[in-house]
Amino acid sequence: MTKTSFADKAALMSPRTAKYVEAMIREGDSFDYNRWLKRVREEEAKAKWTDVGGTSGELVAVKIGKPMMLSTSDDQHAWPNPPLPLIPKTILAPRVLRQPYRQAKSQMTNARLRRWLERIRRACDDFQARRARDAVYEYLAAVFAIVMHYKVRRRTTRLLRHAFEFANLPLDKNTDPFSAVIRCTSERDIDNKTISKWARALRYVARSKEPRTRLKIFMKEVGGVNACAARYAELRRHRRSFP
Repeated sequence: MTKTSFADKAALMSPRTAKYVEAMIREGDSFDYNRWLKRVREEEAKAKWTDVGGTSGELVAVKIGKPMMLSTSDDQHAWPNPPLPLIPKTILAPRVLRQPYRQAKSQMTNARLRRWLERIRRACDDFQARRARDAVYEYLAAVFAIVMHYKVRRRTTRLLRHAFEFANLPLDKNTDPFSAVIRCTSERDIDNKTISKWARALRYVARSKEPRTRLKIFMKEVGGVNACAARYAELRRHRRSFP
């Protein structure tokens, strides 16, 4: 193979294959493949670092905070692979930024409570309009439900504050929650004696009724509203533990 024909065919070979053929032609029988391969690998490694680091082989320091990149003396060569993407860091919002969310949530909760009180007031209006014998149980069941809901969650003070505000009455934190809700949803159409009796009856129900038993069924089995109120008063006279 002549040098001219080799140059023509070398264009179709990979760089390492062309070097291999050229070494075999040049060295002939004295060609040592292992020695040649070691020399070629050293030359390729040196050429690779020269391309990355520049002709001088020196690396320029990279500023902190910038994507990782190697600069050369002529600023023409860059890192062959793109920099890794930055991992986003979760940053907690300051308390000042979270405050509007809390205010919106509180306003939504207050609006829900007000709608609940409005439904209880309508139940009271229906009871007074119908004047049916058993109609009072529906109203007392609504009062019982809202008081027990906030009592279990230890939010009775919140209920009292919004109930008195709902009725435009001065707040009394020491009042019984059953009495307060009845007073604030009856629009002052029910006298104090009746309010006290109904509240005693509901306190007895809260102490004695099974959770799955309907209020109307329980109170009628005991003997009605008056009987529940009397049983509560009897227990109080005997100084039993009672909420």
